[in-house]
Amino acid sequence: LKKLPCRRILLLTGTPIQNNTEELWSLLNYIEPDKFNSLPNFLQHFGDLSNAEQVERLHELLKPYLLRRMKEDVEASIPPLMETIVDIEMTTIQKTIYRAVYERNKAMLKGFSGQSFTTSLNNLEMQLRKCCNHPFLIKEIEAEITR
Repeated sequence: LKKLPCRRILLLTGTPIQNNTEELWSLLNYIEPDKFNSLPNFLQHFGDLSNAEQVERLHELLKPYLLRRMKEDVEASIPPLMETIVDIEMTTIQKTIYRAVYERNKAMLKGFSGQSFTTSLNNLEMQLRKCCNHPFLIKEIEAEITR
């Protein structure tokens, strides 16, 4: 993209800050390579966004580059979001798979801590959520059941 001759550049993206700082830097580097020329330097200042001060500095840096439009500001006739929660029971197969996934990871839940534990816990949560939504979302399950 950088080799294409352009007088003006416009990027449209949904959530640039929610992805990760490396992706954000690559967008900024494309828009203004002279100002955002060093990924290591950018990561040193904003890498993990671990405190409010870093986030605030990043927001100030991004202000000239972002046009943020909120749905309610653009279209006033959109009613507020309404959620209806309907409790339903899992099917027998969902209960069996849910219990198997949970039992397989029970030792991990008891023994670990730290970053790897958080990652594993997030992965377990996603597997259990897939099971609740539809067991075939877990790749191995569909192949096993449809044999």
